[in-house]
Amino acid sequence: MKYVGYITTFVAAVAAAVGLSVFSMGVMAEQQEQPKKSVDQGSVCVATSDEQALGCPEGGIFLARLVVNESDLQNPLLLENRVLNTMALFCDTNFEIQHTRTGVLCVLTHERVGTPAEDANAIEAESVEDDT
Repeated sequence: MKYVGYITTFVAAVAAAVGLSVFSMGVMAEQQEQPKKSVDQGSVCVATSDEQALGCPEGGIFLARLVVNESDLQNPLLLENRVLNTMALFCDTNFEIQHTRTGVLCVLTHERVGTPAEDANAIEAESVEDDT
């Protein structure tokens, strides 16, 4: 009688796993059926400041070049913070984003940017706050 409970539990677990697999395959098939937006591969807009980035056409290939300065070499987390901020502000997350410590290549979106930054060089500006 003890084995009947084990067999019942095993059969229920297999049925649940098969059900979840079929469901997830259906969801993945629906996602693949969605038509991809076309991106103009003919040109790349290069920017080193927020102001220049806002001048680039939305939906096109965008390259944000980050200037490495002395404080970035002393604290690499500052540079990583600038890379992450650039991706969060300007990159369309529906497309792949390529990044290195000195730049970001992605499809540009202006959806998360309300107005131009007051500092025209915000991409390359230091994000160090004074400790004093």
